[in-house]
Amino acid sequence: MHRDNVLNVLQQSEEKHSRFLKAWKHGVEFLGPQFFGPQTPETASCKEELVPLRDIIEAVFEQESEGEEQFLAAMVSFYDPAWGEELASRIECHKSLCGLTFNLDHECTGVVCELLLNYEGW
Repeated sequence: MHRDNVLNVLQQSEEKHSRFLKAWKHGVEFLGPQFFGPQTPETASCKEELVPLRDIIEAVFEQESEGEEQFLAAMVSFYDPAWGEELASRIECHKSLCGLTFNLDHECTGVVCELLLNYEGW
């Protein structure tokens, strides 16, 4: 690979990392920072500092509104696809990306889109 191409890939990767983190923090703030940790959106410098907190999410998941359940399941699926799938199986929606995002408002749909565009694995 040409040296300029390598540098371009590295720059794109850093930009993707930054954009993913920004979108992730936006989603965390929307859902509530109590569901993620150990840091807060203000103090976290990487996505690993804002992981979904299983015990807290499991305790209140089915008490959330339908849209919040869908958005939370979509967010969790970036961190742990199997857990996200399990959460999706517990709510009334088509069990697909479209099903999880169909009823989301524009803000949440934008967050999911930005996460998808910039996802590089957890």
